[in-house]
Amino acid sequence: MKDSRLAWLPNAITLGRLAAVPALAWLAVTHARGAFAVLLTLALISDVADGWLARRLGAESPLGSTLDSVADIALMAVILFAIWPLHPEVYREHGTVIWAVVALLALGHLASLLRFGRLASFHTRLIRAGIFTFSVFALVLFIVGFHPWLLYLAAAVCTLGALEHFAMLMLLPEWTPNIHGGLSEVLRRRRQQHSGRPPRKS
Repeated sequence: MKDSRLAWLPNAITLGRLAAVPALAWLAVTHARGAFAVLLTLALISDVADGWLARRLGAESPLGSTLDSVADIALMAVILFAIWPLHPEVYREHGTVIWAVVALLALGHLASLLRFGRLASFHTRLIRAGIFTFSVFALVLFIVGFHPWLLYLAAAVCTLGALEHFAMLMLLPEWTPNIHGGLSEVLRRRRQQHSGRPPRKS
C-alpha cells in the first residue's frame, strides 16, 4: 500500500522518538520513575511503528533509514544514562559487560563512518533482535526490577549483531541501508552480482 499523502508520517514518528530523549534524561535525573516508564514505553512502541508504517506506505528512504538509526542510538544511550540514577546497582555489578557491548557497537558505527562517511543503517534482523531484547530488559528493569539474565541475553544478541555488522562492512562496496537479511543477504547479493543476475530485495 502506497499513499504519498502519508509518506511524511514515519519520519515524523521517528523525530518524535528523538525529541523524547532529552525528556527521558530529565525524568531519570529527577527520579520521576512512573513518568519515565510511560514515556519510554511510548518511545519503544514508536520504534516499531515508524518502520512498519514506512514499509506499508512504501515510504522507505535513505533519510528515513538514517533518522531511524540516529533515533535508535539516542534512545539506547538515554536508557544507559537512566540506569545510573534509577538503578546504579546494575553498573556496580555488571558495568563491565554493558560497556564492553557498547564499545563494540560504537566501533561498528565508527568503522562505517570511516569507510562510507555515514552511520550504518543496515537494520538487520539480528540488530533488531538485539534492540528488542535490550528494550525488554529496560522495560522490565524500570517497571518491575533488575533481572540479570535479561541483561546477559540482550548483551549476547547485541554482540552477535555487532559481529555481523563488522562482517557486512568488510563485504559491502558502498553504503547500503536496510539490508534486513544481514550477512546472508550480502553474500547472496554478491553471488548474484558475480553471476550477472540482478539482486533481489531483502
